[in-house]
Amino acid sequence: MKKVPSSASGLVLPVLSRMGNVLTGAERKIVKAIHGTNSIIDEHPEILRDESSMAGGNCQCAAWPESTEEASSFLAECHADCVPVTISGARTGIAGGAVPMGGAVLSTDRLKGIAASSLWNILTVKAGESLDSLREYTDRERPGLFYPPDPTETTASIGGTAATDASGAASYMYGSTRKWISRIEAVLPSGTVLNISRGEYAFKDGTVSHPVLGELVLPALEKPAPPKNAAGLFITPDMDLIDLFIGSEGKLGLISEADLILHRKPYAVAAFAIFCTEDQFWALRNDLMNTSLPVREIEAMAHPCLCFLEKYSSMSFPSSGKWVLLTAIEASCEEDLDRVLETLSLLLEEAGIHPDNTWGGFDEQERKRLKHFRHLLPETVNRLISGIAAGNSSIHKISTDTAVTPLQLPYYYGEMRQILEESGVEHLVFGHAGQGHLHANLIPYDNDQLRRAELAAELIAEKAVKLAGTVSAEHGIGKLKYNLLNKMYSRTELNAMNLLVEAIANR
Repeated sequence: MKKVPSSASGLVLPVLSRMGNVLTGAERKIVKAIHGTNSIIDEHPEILRDESSMAGGNCQCAAWPESTEEASSFLAECHADCVPVTISGARTGIAGGAVPMGGAVLSTDRLKGIAASSLWNILTVKAGESLDSLREYTDRERPGLFYPPDPTETTASIGGTAATDASGAASYMYGSTRKWISRIEAVLPSGTVLNISRGEYAFKDGTVSHPVLGELVLPALEKPAPPKNAAGLFITPDMDLIDLFIGSEGKLGLISEADLILHRKPYAVAAFAIFCTEDQFWALRNDLMNTSLPVREIEAMAHPCLCFLEKYSSMSFPSSGKWVLLTAIEASCEEDLDRVLETLSLLLEEAGIHPDNTWGGFDEQERKRLKHFRHLLPETVNRLISGIAAGNSSIHKISTDTAVTPLQLPYYYGEMRQILEESGVEHLVFGHAGQGHLHANLIPYDNDQLRRAELAAELIAEKAVKLAGTVSAEHGIGKLKYNLLNKMYSRTELNAMNLLVEAIANR
């Protein structure tokens, strides 16, 4: 058997062979496939890029299977020679994972379908469905339930969110995607199709025996991984086999289908945007983290985020402070709504924040307004970067995805801010303050600023690792951040991860 090399970065699977024969044979039929770099550039340039604005995407073959069988057949053909295959979902990632660097692309755009299972709170969803389409189906067919994972990009594909273990604002209460998947269908690089259910195979003392995969051994980590971590393979003692695939960024195979767990909707959700000073922000954040209220999310917009939005949008804000704390709090009944308001009013008073400096409410329209406000910031950054990149293709956004423990975050933010200011590059900091997880977005306008932004991102990552944090808490490594793995893991740990990837790829 020919050994398949482990992929260098991103959503990459080995291998492609006999590209000219991929379309032959009734059982090997691919509904849509294109051969030739120029043809792909002319007809489907979108599969050569993602939201990272990473330049240089190219491939020689692209296929759009409509079923697991077709995807399996394509990957089986691909397995004979060592030409990489990039798995492409909705391309909403910002780490460059879906940008192909040669070889072939397998797009999940046509892997569609949502079906109810025999269990009232489980839906079987194909990889190409989006979070938007899932929510539309759930609202229609399961109106009392919802799917908790809440990434910023609602157009993200289900396969992509499983491959990256996506999270979002609501992960403060509900955790990441991994927690809400009970079964996956995975297509290995060889074309072998596996169905892996939660609880079916678990690592005991670091090993598991599987009828197809054989005996797998988990790499031994020199220190425990942080609680919120998307850098490298997910490894924790006595973990479930399904969790090795979830978040592996496609290195172990294509997640073609998943059984998703739905949760009962709360009676109401109150959402608030609180405009304050930096000192008031940290005091209120700590109070919310220690309250008995069922807090769903605690998010931050640090200065100068509001100035940036005022410059590039038509929004205006209270002038009382330069920071924003965004939070959502659940209520189980009408009495709970009163308790939420009373408790929050007391917390605001203790922090010295006037009620007039708060946006918010309980109705769906107000929640949508605040969600739009929160999402407008990264969307505006991405639009600005795209405009800059149109004049200089080497330019792309530099964003950090580091995290430390929530207790360490105020100190860590101070370290981040110093590095960012010394870089001299325009920057914004926002993100998941309740989880010790803030994103620094740097906006370079030329190649010199790009170089300084890249250096700043590396220094910020190094600071996180020194505090036993992670270089990537939710976005994954992709291609843009592959070098950061060396800052978090030793060469021995990385080699052990690669050996595990190779062992599965060759089954």
